[in-house]
Amino acid sequence: MSDWASSVSRSPEADNGSESDWLNQSERGQLWLIKISFRMAVLVGRRCMSPLVSLVALWYRVVDRSAVASSRDWLTRIHGRPPGFWEIYRHLRTFSQATLDKVFFLTGRTEQLVVTNCGGHLLEAQIATGQGALLLGSHLGSYDAMRSVGMEMGLPVQVAGYFENASMINSLLKQLNPGLAEQVIHLGNDPVGVMARLQGHLQKGGLVAVAGDRIGLNERVVMANFMGESAPFAGGPFLLASIMRCPVFLVCGIYTGPNRYDLICERFADRIELPRPDRERALAVFVQAYADRLESLARKAPNNWFNFFDFWSRP
Repeated sequence: MSDWASSVSRSPEADNGSESDWLNQSERGQLWLIKISFRMAVLVGRRCMSPLVSLVALWYRVVDRSAVASSRDWLTRIHGRPPGFWEIYRHLRTFSQATLDKVFFLTGRTEQLVVTNCGGHLLEAQIATGQGALLLGSHLGSYDAMRSVGMEMGLPVQVAGYFENASMINSLLKQLNPGLAEQVIHLGNDPVGVMARLQGHLQKGGLVAVAGDRIGLNERVVMANFMGESAPFAGGPFLLASIMRCPVFLVCGIYTGPNRYDLICERFADRIELPRPDRERALAVFVQAYADRLESLARKAPNNWFNFFDFWSRP
């Protein structure tokens, strides 16, 4: 347990700040506007909210320079050329739509959505063994689509992550679905306590979902080639899987529009083996395999890339 816990509890003095840039970004948008949008979505439904989603995306395209710069950088890497105005807009609109759809997934109002499930049977088979597993996700597409389907399937999923930079939205979502808090594990200032909770859930045969493309405060960083350039990835999920000696599944929920999500679940590794004599090299191999698969999926659905910060900044 100490290996993973220490990877997320280094002293603040050892951190130069760049590895948690995404955590330092405050929520974009005014709380009252977010609250009104979410409440309207509940009242009028998804179809009627489409014009508002388009307006919100256009607002971000015109006003939010940081989001536009991140989108431009990403789409330039994808297409090999600078994107046009409307290409960036479509990227931001996909993000806006996926954000609003959180409301419908959390409240169970999914009658206007089509969700395909490719690989869900793998998780059902895993649960049947009585052994827990790690679900390795990312900020490619929608976590909420996966969580919604997992609840419908009766899968015991706990989502672990850093949610400090989205406290307003998460607070509103909890109001819509009070049971949400029971399914979320905050990775924060108590790594030993968090590790005990994660271990307990996995030992009971549960599933723990965690993103590998966001680095928490003072977390272990592993550099891997991604989109032709070295980028920092989180080492914590792989260390956790190696300690728990559990299988790892790669999961994501791709928004294909206008009302469809395609869920993907595939076996990533039967076990993460990190032998002590060569731990760093072995860890780098697994992280690179994750980065390669993430790049392959992202190239097929580039507008689902929801990391709006300098992803390639070096810690």
